[in-house]
Amino acid sequence: MNDKAMKNTSISDLDQTITYQVYRAGRLLRHFLQQKLRIDEARLTPEQCFILLRLYMKDGQTQRELADKILNDHPNITRLIDKLEKSAYVQRTNDAKDRRSFLITLSAKGRAFCESRVPLLQQERERILKGLTKEEIKVFQAILRRIETNIMA
Repeated sequence: MNDKAMKNTSISDLDQTITYQVYRAGRLLRHFLQQKLRIDEARLTPEQCFILLRLYMKDGQTQRELADKILNDHPNITRLIDKLEKSAYVQRTNDAKDRRSFLITLSAKGRAFCESRVPLLQQERERILKGLTKEEIKVFQAILRRIETNIMA
């Protein structure tokens, strides 16, 4: 098959494929948030930042709860939490309901980090979604959930 025929039967222009557009938007968003939230200054990864924000919304979660919510495997979530604990952003306490697990809670340093970043996050969220109606955002969220479901099926 010649190059021209191959191009016509394979992927269309990469920039026009939804998978590439979602991937690229995700990478751009990750970089954008790292800069705007000054995650690097705190020596945190975006994944660690998401863990802190999850705990800020609902403190005292198990590693399993945190892993399930951010699509992380359990060994990886353990490493992320170990680093957060070593940096004094979180602490582990025994779970009174289940002696085999620990509750992860924010330390004062972790809470201060979140409190300083949440207003920035809200401001940047508004900027990113500027010009989109509430209905468009709902449709977009539904589409993303469907894509996630299809990937995980």
